[in-house]
Amino acid sequence: MPKIMIVDDDVITVTELIEALRSSGYEIGETADSGEGAIKMAKKTRPDLILMDIVMPGKIDGIEAAKKIRDELNIPVIFLTGYSEEEYIERAKSARSFGYLLKPFVDAQVSSAIEIALFNFELEKSLAEAHGELEKIVAERTADLEKTYNQMSALINASSDAAQLLDPKGNIITANQMTAKRLKAPLDELLGKCVYDYLPPEIAKKREGKIAQVIKTGKPSRFEDRMGKLVLQNTMYPVVNAKGKVVQLAVYSRDVSLEKKNIANIKKREKELKYRTRSLEEANTAFSILLRRREEDRTHFESSVVSNMSTLVKPYIEKLKNTPLDAIQTNHLHVIETNLEQIVSPFVRDIGSRVLELTPMEIRVATLVKEGKSNIEIAEKLSVSKNTILTHRFNLRRKLGIKNKKINLRAYLLSFH
Repeated sequence: MPKIMIVDDDVITVTELIEALRSSGYEIGETADSGEGAIKMAKKTRPDLILMDIVMPGKIDGIEAAKKIRDELNIPVIFLTGYSEEEYIERAKSARSFGYLLKPFVDAQVSSAIEIALFNFELEKSLAEAHGELEKIVAERTADLEKTYNQMSALINASSDAAQLLDPKGNIITANQMTAKRLKAPLDELLGKCVYDYLPPEIAKKREGKIAQVIKTGKPSRFEDRMGKLVLQNTMYPVVNAKGKVVQLAVYSRDVSLEKKNIANIKKREKELKYRTRSLEEANTAFSILLRRREEDRTHFESSVVSNMSTLVKPYIEKLKNTPLDAIQTNHLHVIETNLEQIVSPFVRDIGSRVLELTPMEIRVATLVKEGKSNIEIAEKLSVSKNTILTHRFNLRRKLGIKNKKINLRAYLLSFH
C-alpha cells in the first residue's frame, strides 16, 4: 500500500488522519509539525504522498515546503487547511498540489482525495516519461534529418551538375551552389522561388512542359537546353508519395558544351582523315602502277638487251672469232665480249646464253620464279592470268630441256650463276 506522510502542528488533526488512513488500509509514514521538518523528513523517508497543512509555525509555511518537495523530490502533496481564502488557494495552485481538503473533513473525503492524487501523479509521471521518450525520439530524428540533410547537401554540392528539387509548380525547394551559379542568383534567394523566373522565356516554357509530362506519366525525362554558349543535358526524375502521386521533381543539369565541341572536332578530323586516306590510297595505287610499269620496262629492256645480244651481236662476235685475227684484235674482241656480258645481270645473261629463243616475257617469268614468287603473285605482278603463267612455265621447261622431268623449275633456275 502507499505510504502517507502527515505534516500538521495540530495533534488532534494528526491523530484523526492516522485513524482515517489506517481504516482505509494505507501505510502511515513519519509525521512533522513544520515546513522545515516536512522537507527534512520527506528527504529521509521518501513517502508516496504527503498530507500538508498550510499554516504552521516556522520560517516557511506548508505551501513553500510543498514547492521545494515537488521541485527536489517530486512527491505529490494534498493541502490540509481550515482557511478557504482565495489567497491560499492561488498559492496552493503554484505549488502544483494534487488536492485541497478543508477542515473539518470526513474519512471518505481523505481516502478519495488520496486515490485521486495518486492516480493523477502516476498519470503525470507516465506523461512525463512519454514526453521524455518523445523528446528523445524527436531529438534522434532531428539529428538523423540533420545528418541526412548535411550528407545530401555535401553530395549535391560535390557534383559539377546543377541539382534542384522542385514542387509541381516549379518552385525551388532546395538546390546546390552550381544551380545558383547557372541561374546567376544567391542560393538563399532562389529557395522558395519559381525556377521559371530565372530562365530565358523559351527555356522556361520548355521546362514547364517537361514538368507537366513527368507529372502525367510518372516517368523520368531526358532533354537538352541551350543557354547562350552552354549546352545542358538535363534529367528530370519524379518523386512520388505513398499513393504514387508525383509531389516533387529532381532535376539534374550537366554542362556538355565541351563534349559537344570535342565531338564536332573529332567528326571534322575524321572527315579530314578519310579525305587524306583516300588521297593516299589513290597516290599509292598510282605509285604501284608506276612501279609495276617501271619493272615491266626494266624487265623488257633487259630481255631486249639479251635478245639483241643473242641475235644481233653475238653471231658477229662468233664470226669474228672464226676469222684470222692478230693478237691485238683478239684481245680487243675478248674485251668487247666481256663488257657486253657485264651489261646484263648474271642470271639473265646466263639463261639468255643457254636459251637464245626465250621471249622477253618468258625471261621475266623465269626471273620471278627464281625469286620464289608463286603463280598467283607472278600473274598479279605481270597483270596476266594464272593460266598464262602456267603456259609460260610449260614453255620454259620445254626450252630449258626439263620437260616431263622431276626437276623443280625454281631449283633449276637457281643453279644458273
